[in-house]
Amino acid sequence: MSEAGAQPEAPPRSAPGSPPSPRVRVATLADTGPVAAAIELLLVELGGERPARAELEAATRELIEDPRSGALLVAETDGEIVGVCAASWQHALHVPGRYGTVQDLWVDPSWRSRAIGRELLEALFALAREQGIPRIEVGLPQDSFAAIEATRSFYLANGFAPLGPRMRWLLR
Repeated sequence: MSEAGAQPEAPPRSAPGSPPSPRVRVATLADTGPVAAAIELLLVELGGERPARAELEAATRELIEDPRSGALLVAETDGEIVGVCAASWQHALHVPGRYGTVQDLWVDPSWRSRAIGRELLEALFALAREQGIPRIEVGLPQDSFAAIEATRSFYLANGFAPLGPRMRWLLR
């Protein structure tokens, strides 16, 4: 997924009287509800299907409780989550070994263009390095997404290189 409405980001800044720049940290179980709500907003913005809130919360708890399966990072300021990055750890022969996939990256619209997406990615890269994971991938939204070019530019500006389109098959 992408950072919806992504724009190439400038360094973080706090104007006098404005909230401080968010800090990025690993999510805790207390973040379950707010993270699920953020992912719901991301899915609405992307025009995707939305699972029930209970399903989003269950998936959030699962990722928080099993850091071997991936990473869940939040950007918060004054106790409010303003950014989320969820990634899964994969194993592949072609890498070879483990690699990461950014599954969800969201920044609150009022906080975009303040380098929060970049900070979330940098924190993810640091976690991956600690675990010996040498590669991170991301799938972009469909070309019909209104901010696809901004999203593509965001990832290119943050060191990603195109791999080609992805496809899926739903087993129902």
